[in-house]
Amino acid sequence: MDSDKYSRKKFLTTVRNAVTAGAFLNSIFPYSTAPEQANLYSFNRSKGEYFFSEGLIYLNTGTLGPCRRETMDAVFKIWQELESLPVKFYGKFGAEELAEKTRDIAAKFLGCDINEILITNSTTNGMNAIAQGLQLKAGDRILTTDQEHGGGLLCWKYFAKYYGVIVDKINIPRDTNSSELILQKIRNNLKQNTKLISISHVFSSTGLRMPIAEISALARANGTICIVDGAQAAGAIKVDVKELGCHAYATSGHKWLMGPKGTGILYLSRDVQDRIRPMQFEESYATYNDSNGVVNLAGILGLGKAIEYIESMGIQKIEKQNLKLRNRLYESLKNLRNATILSPSDETLSSSMLTLLLKDSMERTSFVKMLLEKYKLCIRATHKEFGFNGIRFSVHIFNTEREIDFASEVLHKELG
Repeated sequence: MDSDKYSRKKFLTTVRNAVTAGAFLNSIFPYSTAPEQANLYSFNRSKGEYFFSEGLIYLNTGTLGPCRRETMDAVFKIWQELESLPVKFYGKFGAEELAEKTRDIAAKFLGCDINEILITNSTTNGMNAIAQGLQLKAGDRILTTDQEHGGGLLCWKYFAKYYGVIVDKINIPRDTNSSELILQKIRNNLKQNTKLISISHVFSSTGLRMPIAEISALARANGTICIVDGAQAAGAIKVDVKELGCHAYATSGHKWLMGPKGTGILYLSRDVQDRIRPMQFEESYATYNDSNGVVNLAGILGLGKAIEYIESMGIQKIEKQNLKLRNRLYESLKNLRNATILSPSDETLSSSMLTLLLKDSMERTSFVKMLLEKYKLCIRATHKEFGFNGIRFSVHIFNTEREIDFASEVLHKELG
């Protein structure tokens, strides 16, 4: 919503005159009635589109994505309206309709029915809901990998610790560059009594894109549930849950979708809804229900706004552009003397993230801190649970070739 077109005064006038939640909703979701392909700006961000501090080069969407100013304007406006009369949209006064709009947008974005979508507050929250809803018991086996993010793994560790569930971990070498090797490891470790496979769509450690459709097929052939941690995928690459064939898919709104912090999406396929029954959605999958309680309505509406922006840009164009920038960085850094690229070179296995292995003499968190303080270049150090001394770059649609080249120059200067 452009600030020159929708002034605060005009917005509030619109709200006062609106007699239904639907009228207000149209002011929050202007794309929803006639979506158009947005001007791609040659994928260069327009002045003032984001809130970045002056001079910041942000290559860290894999940790937290930036909200666009237009998204935040929508959030602030609905929040102000809510606080002007806190119960204005409570219960049957419009909250359900407003929240369900985002749920409908999310369902279409992931390629499923609205009755298979739940709004959460993070990928981790979605994974926890799955684990709790499965009612796991002693002896149940879970197959996963040693490259899972802690937020998607903790739920299984919890049930292993307190309920006797068995977690089988497959070792995925950090320099893996073969889908067939991954699939063979899964075949070799998939047991008859494996209740579920839990795996990331894209590894946050190296950016490796997993062959989810093939893994889902292996799971289904074994009578096993396939659960996907999609935190590093939705908004960066195409995600169609029906094409992937998984039973459940959890993702975040606040990474690649560039939605408000504390938002997420959970897909539960119809064919597992009788087996996965999260307590907070026992009454219904509607965002507002008695078992889920009061939710962050303003943030949820902002999530819908953010998804519509991604759709207006075109997810396939976004994926293509992100890989173009990532490959540009890959080529420029592959001959560094004091670092080694761990991310795959094969585009079918690549994502928007690129990870480097540093020499042991260089401490990754200190190095990342130095880059931010000295060059205003924001990347991240890899999580300690992955077991290697790495740094990770995440590129998204607001990044430019100039920023990629600047990052490359800095790395060559510091590591060349």
